[in-house]
Amino acid sequence: MSGGTFFGINTALRGLMVHQRALQTTSHNVANASTEGYTRQRVVMVPTLAYPVPAMNRPGGQGWQVGTGVDVQEIRRIRDEFLDSQVRRETGTLGRWEQIKYVLEQVEIVFNEPSDTGLSTLLSQFWASWQELAKNAESSPVRMTVIETAVALAEAFNHSARQLENIKGDIEDAIELKVEEVASLCRQIADLNVQIKNVVAAGDRPNDLLDRRDLLLDRLSKILDFTVEHNSDGTINIKVGGTSLVEGDRVELPASWNSLTLQVDDATHQAKLTITVDDTGNGGSTSFEITIKGGELLGLGEAYKLVEGYRKDLDTLAKELAGAVNQIHKEGYGLDGSSQRDFFVPAGGGNINAGNISVKDELQENPMLIAADSNGVRIPEELGSDAVGEGLDPGTKYKILVSGNTLELQKSTDGGTKWTSIGSGVTVNTWDGTTTVTLGDNSERITFTISSSSPGDGEYTVTLSPGDGSNALKIAQLQHQIIQGLGTTFDDYYKNFTARLGVTAHEAGRMVVNQQALVDQLAGRRESISGVALDEEMTYMIQFQRGYEAAARVMTVLDEMLDTLINRMAAH
Repeated sequence: MSGGTFFGINTALRGLMVHQRALQTTSHNVANASTEGYTRQRVVMVPTLAYPVPAMNRPGGQGWQVGTGVDVQEIRRIRDEFLDSQVRRETGTLGRWEQIKYVLEQVEIVFNEPSDTGLSTLLSQFWASWQELAKNAESSPVRMTVIETAVALAEAFNHSARQLENIKGDIEDAIELKVEEVASLCRQIADLNVQIKNVVAAGDRPNDLLDRRDLLLDRLSKILDFTVEHNSDGTINIKVGGTSLVEGDRVELPASWNSLTLQVDDATHQAKLTITVDDTGNGGSTSFEITIKGGELLGLGEAYKLVEGYRKDLDTLAKELAGAVNQIHKEGYGLDGSSQRDFFVPAGGGNINAGNISVKDELQENPMLIAADSNGVRIPEELGSDAVGEGLDPGTKYKILVSGNTLELQKSTDGGTKWTSIGSGVTVNTWDGTTTVTLGDNSERITFTISSSSPGDGEYTVTLSPGDGSNALKIAQLQHQIIQGLGTTFDDYYKNFTARLGVTAHEAGRMVVNQQALVDQLAGRRESISGVALDEEMTYMIQFQRGYEAAARVMTVLDEMLDTLINRMAAH
């Protein structure tokens, strides 16, 4: 027996031990078949060095060399790193579009178009109410309808603005949570780096630790893009846009911060995340900047800009609507003859926008003040023209008493027989056809341009004309006018930006579907390589079992040979 009497037993023993190790690895694979991120492992078997070792004085002379069995070189993870990088890159793109899609779906709900309750319907009802008022300017119910419709429209603007601000706030919270998740993942990766480094230093392969680290990298790739640098000691460095997040066992990303800002460049689709950190030990604060090109953080930044844009569009619409309506409304007259009154005002002051637009309280309390008429006060032509009244009561009779060149406004206290003076008389020095005079007091007064010749002494009746609706018609006609500040009509402007919202949301949805299909395909390919297939494991299990049985049989045969040699030959 070449190599000694017990040579073959040692070879068989190696076979037993290696197949036992292979069965243990197969058992480990089967046990982790459902473990997320687990990579199947294989025992790499190599033959041990043959006997004898080539040398000038080797035993037995030349011409023979016997194998000495098998050994385990390593237990290898079956993993394709190129597929890993592809999956992580496309997962980041998926995360970006998912965030945009999710946010835009919320914005679409805010506007809820087309619908019977959306802003478009309220705008149409608003214009229709003014159209109806133009036909029935004296009707109290119609005036109340104008007010109620305008209030509903203003509240719709307010509600939409609040909802958009809430969405922006939610995005800011989501960004903060994502950054905290990044910090947590980086800390876990750094901790694993320490363990992996120790195992590698001992000469072993930390397959399960590597799986856990790869799983964390997969999760991190959905939040932001990064590059991985492998170190010789088994640890990795993680960099984002040139900025290190993890250096071996050290985490560079601060665990706590005072503020986060995320700015997105529309042209390059890059986001700069700036984290301001307390540095109280040095009496100030420090900033930590990360340039991001993909992932959920980029998507959140882009979604925030989109929502901001829609809020600005809504503000522009509210501002231009209020400005155009107010301009015409101030030129008209209420049933009391009053004028120069805004219809829309900013609640709380400031400039009118979607968040603060409201109907003037005075009009809500008294719809008769709505300036539906183009001219509410008329005086005889002998006195002058362009009369404007303020504070006059439509139920009271007024007249102007002329005595020489003195004019005095009076009103009846009993319907026409008793008269009382309002304010003091006003003397006209010269009837020139251009001078403006005001008669009355601060609460009730008439302003008009005097005629070019004296009307003569006497009493001249002032007529408070019923609303002719002409000013209301002008406001109603705004619906179809191109507004300079919008470049189109109110309705078209609103339809354009809601249509733009719809197209962008549809595009985001389409990208999510396509990107999900790509990620699923890549993940499927990776799973086909790295995942545990139970049928395959069963095949290997039988193979290793048979290998173990064969090695054991060899040992049994050798034992029988030794029994023959040692025990039975002595009997003869």
